[in-house]
Formats: sequence, structure tokens, C-alpha cells
Amino acid sequence: MQVNLEVFDQQSQALSFLSSNNDEVSEVLYGGGARGGKTFLGCLWQTLRRLAMPGSVGLVCRELGSSLRDTTIRTFFEVLSILHVTSKVRYHSTDKIAYFDNGSVIFFRFLRYDPKDPEYDRLGSLGITDLFVDESQEVSAKALSVLKGRFSILNGTCADGTPWHTIPKALYTCNPRRNWIYNDFVKPAREGTLPPYRRFIKSLPTDNPHLDPAYIENLLRSDKITIQRLYYGNFEYDDDPGALCDYDAICDLFHNEHIQEVGGHSGSADIAMKGHDRFIATSWIGNVCRIAVDKKFSPGKEVYEDLKSLLIRDSIPRSLFVVDADGVGSYLESFLSGIKEFHGGGRPFDARYENLKSECAFILADLINRRAMRIVCDDLETIERINTELGVLKMAFIDNDLKKKAIITKEKMKELLGHSPDYLDALIMAMFFRRVRNSGGATIKVTQYSTE
Repeated sequence: MQVNLEVFDQQSQALSFLSSNNDEVSEVLYGGGARGGKTFLGCLWQTLRRLAMPGSVGLVCRELGSSLRDTTIRTFFEVLSILHVTSKVRYHSTDKIAYFDNGSVIFFRFLRYDPKDPEYDRLGSLGITDLFVDESQEVSAKALSVLKGRFSILNGTCADGTPWHTIPKALYTCNPRRNWIYNDFVKPAREGTLPPYRRFIKSLPTDNPHLDPAYIENLLRSDKITIQRLYYGNFEYDDDPGALCDYDAICDLFHNEHIQEVGGHSGSADIAMKGHDRFIATSWIGNVCRIAVDKKFSPGKEVYEDLKSLLIRDSIPRSLFVVDADGVGSYLESFLSGIKEFHGGGRPFDARYENLKSECAFILADLINRRAMRIVCDDLETIERINTELGVLKMAFIDNDLKKKAIITKEKMKELLGHSPDYLDALIMAMFFRRVRNSGGATIKVTQYSTE
């Protein structure tokens, strides 16, 4: 049965890039605004691929199982109905697997981060032909990295004996958010540096000819940020009221030349001796920071030697150097006597904050937002990573004004980033020497490093 299916220009362009006949493009980011036909496009592409490529395996994902069930899977059945192929598909609701009568399969899975399963082992040993991630701005970079390692079923045979072949294909749909989708697709596309295997197609509600005009009218009555994000598809607007740092201020960090190296010397270190975390140490003169040590991990003796050399080289007094004492750095004080130990859950100076780490995080955000500090760094990869990590410095309990000021947990940061926020932790700890003690209503400067 031939079906005349109307798709609008942006959807047609995406389908062209995602076609098995296109061997140049393997990843497409589609979206930017609300109601741009994102979910429909993904479900349509997946269905057409399964019908055209017998024995192929698609993976359709979303962060939350409830959203996957109520939105993505529901749209999938609508597509089946439009194409008049419902009878060719058997859906197993418990396992969330769609079986096509030509041997093709679609697995539907949720990707919410679970600290007990950081490598997403729950996905099993799936071998897939292609991947559709709906509302990908909600999904962590770590999850995407794992999924990309599952491509394996890239050849097959049609019913008439014609062979089919494809390269790994991935479609990510999104609304604006400044995380991996911005760093990997949107920003490079804007700057003309997007690699040829990637494409970004911006689709807005005004591009969708099937959208009820009343929806657009209602959208335009929303707040400024919502209009910029969902109507104009503007990725430069922050959609998270919990974000502590202004995005433009983060970008200015590396260009605040008006901040000179004036003041005392201090430093901090976030230690990593094994695993995937990084060993980061900072060196400060006043409010000018340099990343003095940056290693994937180091054995204990090397950590000690690196930090001892740093203290001597940069003339940092031991009493003005702080190390994370909640992790592997707890042993260092016995070797570098006199250094400060940072206990993130410890008591803050200011009782408005939940703990020491939250207090220091808010001080860091204040310095950044006031353009009162500078990071000296020329390595573009490091700059990008620091920017990304500062983007997950967010306030917890944002809707509860009865709780003390706090930041989201490190586990939540890991979920958002796909890795440990090692640079951020080192920067937060450096604020240990920039706190002020509240004494009965009087503010007392603790050291010359104070921000007030």
C-alpha cells in the first residue's frame, strides 16, 4: 500500500541526512523550539528504517520511563496508524519492544542516570543499527557515549534478496539547553566548525504547518525566557532558574584581564589516584587562578611530590592550601603538615548555608557573576570543560524558601555532565580562604582573600 505522507522542509532535510544512502552524515541534532515535529520525526524515521531494512534493530530512548511511555511510544503508534502498518508490528508492553513481521525490532529504553549503574549495564548487550534519543537535552553525555558503543547490526538482506547496508546513524531531538548538545552541535554549527559527520537542523513551531495557531499565540504570552527558548529556539538563554552562574559571566572568566595578580598566594587540590576522575590543583595570586596540575589520576607518592613542588614553586604557604579531605586527599595532611582539609559537609561560617561546600560554591558564583576573578588558561579543551562544569553549579531546593541555601549533589552533577566535576570542585575549595565569618551581625574579614 502506498501512503502519501506530508513532512515539512526541516523534517525532510533530516530524513535525507539519516538515509542509508547518505554515508557522510551519522549524527543529526534536530530541534530548538517547541512543537517542531521532533518526536514525530524520530518515530517516523525509526519505523521507515525497520520496514526498509529487515532484521535491523533500532533503539529509542528518553530520560524518564514515564515520558517515554506517555509521549514517545504514543507517537510511535500514531505513526504506525498513519502508515497503515499497525498489523505488521507486535508490541510487548512489559519489555517495551516492538517486533516487526520482517524480523526488525525497536527497543524502547529510559536513560535516567542511576549512581548504582554508572555504565548503564541495565541496557544489556544490545546490538543496534541506529539510535533515536528523544528530548536529548535531558540525557547525560555519559549515556550517549555508552549508546554509541552499541552499534553492530549494519548489514542485512531484504525479502527480495537485495542486501542493505548502513553506517551507524543517530538522531537527537532537543529543546534549547547549554550542555553537550550546545557544545557538540549548536555552538560549532554557529561557528562553522561542525564536523562533516554531524548536522544541526533548527526547527521552530512556526516551521510546523500543522500546528494550531492558538498554541503559538499562547506560547507568546509566556515569560521572556520561555519565548526565547521555545519560540525562537535560542540556546543562549538559560532555562534553569537554579543556575548559580550567569552564562556570559562564565565565558568572560578567561578574558577578565582587568583582574590582575595582586594579593596573596593560595591554592586548592581535588585528588584522584585511580578511576576516571582527574587530579586537579589550582594556584592563585589574589583572584587570578591557574590550573597548576591536571592529570587523569596519579599514584599517592606522585600526588605528594606534585603538590610539594607546586607549593615551593608558586610560593604558597601551606596554611593557604586546601585539599579535599572527604576522599583520597584525606591522607595528605600527614605528609604535608599544615595544609587545610576541606570537609564539604562541614559547618559553614554563614548559617544561611547548608554546609561548607555550599557556602564556598555561592562565593565562587558571586565572584564569577561580578567578573571579579580570572582563570588563566590557553587550552581550549580545558576551557570548554571548565565552562561545562560551571554550568551544573545549581541551587538545590529552589522552590523551598524554608531550607538553607545549598547546591545540588555531586552525584547529580555527574549525571548531568557524564563525568566528575573535578575542575569545579577545585575551584569551590579555593573559596575556603575567601569566606567571611558572621559574628552576631558583624561581618569580620577572615583573610585578605575575602570577597567583601
